[in-house]
Amino acid sequence: MGRPEQSTAVHVAKDASYIFLQNIATNIMMVVSFAILARLITPVEMGGMAVLLMVIGASRVVACIGMPSSVTRFMAESMARNDRARAAGVFYQAIRTNLVLSSLVGIAVFLSAGHLSSWLLGTPERAILFQILAFDIVIAAGLLPTLNSAMLGLQKIREMSAINILYMVIRQTLIVTFIFATRSLLGLVIAWLVSELVVTLALFKYVRSNIGSSTFAFDFKHLVKFSSPLFLQDAANYGYAWFDQVILLGYLSLESLGVYTTVITAFGVLGGVAAAIGTSLFPTYSAMHEEHGSRALADSSRGATRYLSLIVVPLSLGLFSSARPSLTLFVGEAYSNGIGPLMILSLCFAFTLTSTAFAGLPVVLGDTVLSLKLAILNITLGAASTLILLPSLGIVGAAIARGITMVAGLVTVVIALKSRIGVGFDVEAFWKALVSSGVMAVAVLSAQTQYYSKYLLPAYVILGGSIYFSMLLLLRAIKAQDIQLLDEYLGPRFRFIVRPLKKRSRFVLGRC
Repeated sequence: MGRPEQSTAVHVAKDASYIFLQNIATNIMMVVSFAILARLITPVEMGGMAVLLMVIGASRVVACIGMPSSVTRFMAESMARNDRARAAGVFYQAIRTNLVLSSLVGIAVFLSAGHLSSWLLGTPERAILFQILAFDIVIAAGLLPTLNSAMLGLQKIREMSAINILYMVIRQTLIVTFIFATRSLLGLVIAWLVSELVVTLALFKYVRSNIGSSTFAFDFKHLVKFSSPLFLQDAANYGYAWFDQVILLGYLSLESLGVYTTVITAFGVLGGVAAAIGTSLFPTYSAMHEEHGSRALADSSRGATRYLSLIVVPLSLGLFSSARPSLTLFVGEAYSNGIGPLMILSLCFAFTLTSTAFAGLPVVLGDTVLSLKLAILNITLGAASTLILLPSLGIVGAAIARGITMVAGLVTVVIALKSRIGVGFDVEAFWKALVSSGVMAVAVLSAQTQYYSKYLLPAYVILGGSIYFSMLLLLRAIKAQDIQLLDEYLGPRFRFIVRPLKKRSRFVLGRC
């Protein structure tokens, strides 16, 4: 790996680590508050929470009309050219449009609150939830997506992570406080509204300070034209995110939806680690494409799959092998029916997580139509699988259907991009991570058969981590370039951390 590529890898690693640390911090807070929440409300109310999140997600699709991804791409390209005025024009055109549309959606939800409550929650008595949610839609659906996309476009990932960590502290604290006070979903919705208002103001102030005052110089027609296919893709992505839960709500009860939502939330903690890398890759890919063309994207995607494999595969199989103690410890025995679905999702993710390295490439290449086609294909397959499997297998069938969709998502994006840029894939890193993680998972599951207690979860984690790293050394999965990358990433101040790894790797390589 040459020096320019190494510097790019360090840049991506640092950006990913900021989001990774944000995800670690926010996930810890979310797990704690979610564990408390699960004990303060029933699985039925947990299903109600999922319904409210569905409404916010659908509102976000309508209010954003595909502009957030466009904002990231155009702002990253503009900043690469040092054209701050163009970046500002993109942002203000998008934020104005999203604010108007989200206000219209919020008004519609407020006026139809009683009908929505009867239709989705089975009673008109919870109309107040949708009335408060209407105000939150303006913020959460209209402003926050574009603000976060602007921060990515500016490549202010460290600052975005810091603001979002503060936001999660406020959010989770308010959720626990208000839920404890109201013992109902009313406190949850109020907490969403207050916390999202705070972070929106903070992000807007920071973006404005970096790009200046309002300007609408960027061609609005060009922004809309580029975003239109992304709007349809966002709609398809919404379907991808929610298809199993929407269909589940039609077949089963709110209680079953609540259990499955808990599984999806736990799985989301795992997915957030891969998302940290994927999120930082998108603006970096955009800037690289602008400067070096599509050829550079193939080499970068190969490096991304390497570190996705080494980092996320063990986490996936780790959650697979510790699903039972993890779920019952944090949310209680009332949600134990979700253990099987959580294991299924984790196992499927271990084989498909490298799709994160490729997901944003069609948009970076400007082929939003291809991105849309892939999204529609995956959601169609997912919905069809769910309709077939869910009636007979319940939430297990929903989990299998989502797993099938993960596999299809990886296969289709690789086939689609192969002829365009020749996507790279580090096969060696993947199989070595898979073998090492497989040995780890077998050991952890065996330990649980000998002596099981949900309170032994930390011991299972330590056991699994030790076995995984030992297997990596045995298989010589850690290369000199990895140590070099870590060395450059940490810098002179923390170089002492790398020295033992260098000695250990030389010793193992010498013996092998």
